This record gives sequence, structure tokens and C-alpha cells, in this order.
Amino acid sequence: MTRLHRFEHLRLAQAFSDYLTGQKVKNSIEHSEFSYEIVLDDERQLPIAEQALTEFLANPTQSKYLSASWESGNTNSAPEQLSYANTDLFSNFKQHAGILTHSLFIVCCVIYGLIAFGVFNPLNSFLAFYQQQPFDYLQSWRFITPALLHFSLLHIVFNLLWWWQLGGIVEKQHGKQRLLLLFLFSAIASNLAQFFVVGPYFGGLSGVVYALIGYCWLFGQLDKSSRVQLPNGMFVILLGWLVLGFIDILPANLANYAHLVGLLAGLLLALVCHKLKL
Repeated sequence: MTRLHRFEHLRLAQAFSDYLTGQKVKNSIEHSEFSYEIVLDDERQLPIAEQALTEFLANPTQSKYLSASWESGNTNSAPEQLSYANTDLFSNFKQHAGILTHSLFIVCCVIYGLIAFGVFNPLNSFLAFYQQQPFDYLQSWRFITPALLHFSLLHIVFNLLWWWQLGGIVEKQHGKQRLLLLFLFSAIASNLAQFFVVGPYFGGLSGVVYALIGYCWLFGQLDKSSRVQLPNGMFVILLGWLVLGFIDILPANLANYAHLVGLLAGLLLALVCHKLKL
């Protein structure tokens, strides 16, 4: 099989795929988290497909492309991708990620609900980071559990959406053990950094989220064929938010050092895993 081109939108990919089929070029669509890739069944047809691609990209709205699906009567092409795009919201949520991603998502929601209803004060709870040194290692969970605490709806929505999106990719492609390692490593590292630089009063999954951002972006750069990836444009935008947090112009109190160290932890883990071919 030969990989021809990646489209960001399913409709464009499907239209071009159907047009190729009409030209007797056998192909399929492979779906990754951020793109739809045209794959040729027969490498000998690559010159024909490349010429067709050049013409398609120059003017994808031509009637011959818009009518290609109707003419081919194609209802079976790329069934996984089409079903993925058309499933209901709950099915999409469930299928995108695995048990670890979903479990931590639910745990964070439950804890936030308890905080919102005033059941306990998060910063003085058994889930908060240590308030002083030396650390009591009999309560070592405190190195990790601040990542589960969120203090506003915007805070938890932002973190959990990225956790589900990127954590789901890592768990599906690299396994739950890799995601667990990334979570533990980045949570401990980012929490320690925030404590030593700023103090003990912080919480949130943002350090882990930035670790996922760094891991997915760098792994995708090191292995172009990997489905674990993050587009350069999205990486730059999220890096910009990190910088804005340090400039202190955002209308929120951010754990900036947790974000930075989490990002570095994710980049480091991606590099090590790639080098060790894990």
C-alpha cells in the first residue's frame, strides 16, 4: 500500500477517494485523530493518483468531484471513518479513549462536584499537596492527587477536554501503561515544581495536559507515521497560552511552573520512548 495524501476534513477525503475509484484507482481512507489519509492499494497507480490529486487540490469544488460519490454509489468506502464521524456523542466519547482515560475523567468530575457543593475545602484536604517540609512519605499520594483538584467550571472543562482528546490518543495507540507512566511522571514533576517555586496552594490537571501536549507533538515529529501526533499550529497556540501565563495578562491564576515542567516532562518522555523504540 502507498500513502498518497492527508486531508483534514472527511468530506474532502471522501470526495477525492470516490473520484479515484471512478478512475479505477483502488484506494481506501485511513483515519487518524487529526486527519484522513488516502492510501493506494496498488503502488503502480501512484502517477495517475498524483496527477489527479494535483488537479483536485487546485479546484476541489468542481462538479466532477462533487458528483463523484453519487456516481460511484459508494457506501462502503472507509466504513470505520464514516461510522466514527456519524456516531452519536456518547459513542464517540466512549470509542475515542480507553478505561484509564475515562476513569480519571470521571474521578475528576466527582471530586469537582463534591468541591462545588461544599463537601470539603480542596486546598486543606487530604488530596492537596503538602503544606510544609519535610514531606510525610506515608502520605505520598499527595505528590499526585493535586492534579485531581479543580476550582472552577472553566478550569475543569479545559483540562478534561484535552485529557480526553490527547490521553485517549496515547492510550489507544501506545497503551494504558504508557499513559499511566506519563500521568504519574508529569503529575509528580509538575506538582513539585509548583510547590518549590510558588507554594502549596494549587491544583489541576494542567501540568499533565501540557505533558500530553509535549509528548504527542514531539512523538509525531520524531515518527511521521505515528498516529500519536499534534499539529504544529495547535502546538504553537498552546505554547502561546503557556507564555501568556508567565506574562500574567490572563484573567486567571495559573500554575505556570506546573505547566512548564509538565511540558518538559512530556517532551522528555516522548524522546526516551522513541529512542528506546517503546
